[in-house]
Amino acid sequence: MGAALALPRRLLVVLVGTAASAVHSAVADLRLAAEESPAVAEMLTAVPVGAARIEDLVQIGPAAPIWQPLGDRDRRAGRWTEL
Repeated sequence: MGAALALPRRLLVVLVGTAASAVHSAVADLRLAAEESPAVAEMLTAVPVGAARIEDLVQIGPAAPIWQPLGDRDRRAGRWTEL
């Protein structure tokens, strides 16, 4: 039997009911909530996490550079494969 394909782990969060102008605020809220939990903060260092609006997923597609990284405040939105 062939070798299994190992895919890197990622956690993708889909924002529903978030205006385009409020994405950065929603991501900041998610980061703040994660910082309040040591276990979640540790997970953010081990597993790349990104957030995107459902409207962008439907209109532009999941492969578009719409994913806001949650673990790194200095990074800009990118593709989910770049998280």
